[in-house]
Amino acid sequence: MSVASEVEKSGVDIAGNAMLAVVKSRDSENKQWKEVADVVGYTASGASFHIDRECKVGSLVTVMFAMPDHLRCYDFGKELYRVFGLVQFCQRLNDGDREGYYVGVAFTGKNPPASYTDNAEQNYRIRGIDSDGLWNIEEAKSAYKERRDVRYWTSIKLYLALLDSRRDTIGGERTRTENISKSGASVYTTLDIGIGDRVKFISEEYDFSGLAVVCNKSKAEDGKARLNLQFVENLFPVELLKVQRKHS
Repeated sequence: MSVASEVEKSGVDIAGNAMLAVVKSRDSENKQWKEVADVVGYTASGASFHIDRECKVGSLVTVMFAMPDHLRCYDFGKELYRVFGLVQFCQRLNDGDREGYYVGVAFTGKNPPASYTDNAEQNYRIRGIDSDGLWNIEEAKSAYKERRDVRYWTSIKLYLALLDSRRDTIGGERTRTENISKSGASVYTTLDIGIGDRVKFISEEYDFSGLAVVCNKSKAEDGKARLNLQFVENLFPVELLKVQRKHS
């Protein structure tokens, strides 16, 4: 079934240039739900959209839309691209013109893990990149908890490198953090980076280099963007920040 057909069945006006996607998942009673979402942005690694239903961080959804062929990892030439996405954030919209949620997902591939079929409430987390350049995931032991690690509001110099599916650097810049924890950071950037993209966080000062996924993106000052990063492989040595504070 095409996206247009899904939209027509939902009674949504598809006139205009707005990109639409069909988002599907299951609730706690294992019943499937489906909604038409307004796509805000997308890359080969992930997408963000507005949707009426809340999506829990750490859960899986499928996103089906007319993604350009050059950004796909499979199903080239087909009208629609159907991909599973791991929910990275879900924020209630503050826009007075509409209600709902702003959701960002990291693409994980064409098929879900076996555990997804058995347990509709299973939570997942990212653990690296597969051979196709999509995110690998594994079962999480517990549900996602907002800011489970202590955040340090300190400005750290770093080099932010944008990576492609082979982990080759395709762009980068020197910038600073807004805050940081052992599992992630908020950084400023002028780069064209989207939710779900792969980046490398490199700090010479703290001898740290780590792969990260972009979980959220928001506007900052001076035309820059604020990225919320989740470290995927290595944890940042926050104990060194504590030592620095004692000597400052």
